[in-house]
Amino acid sequence: MTFSRRKEMQLFAWLKQDEDSVIVRTTKSKGPGKPSVPITVADIRRGRVCDSNGYENEVVLFVRANKLDRRGRK
Repeated sequence: MTFSRRKEMQLFAWLKQDEDSVIVRTTKSKGPGKPSVPITVADIRRGRVCDSNGYENEVVLFVRANKLDRRGRK
């Protein structure tokens, strides 16, 4: 799929303005009861997300090589 430059700019503007509502992933909390926690763009930028019980989880991103590159290193 290709976007025109104007559509790309509109998409980035939408993401930038609405960081608290753009859910990137939903995962389980590490806190008591392990409730489901939606992680937003804003949570990633802050590095923290709170679950429904008030437990604060740290958000950490890992970058790794794709599978083909990892197979070649072994």
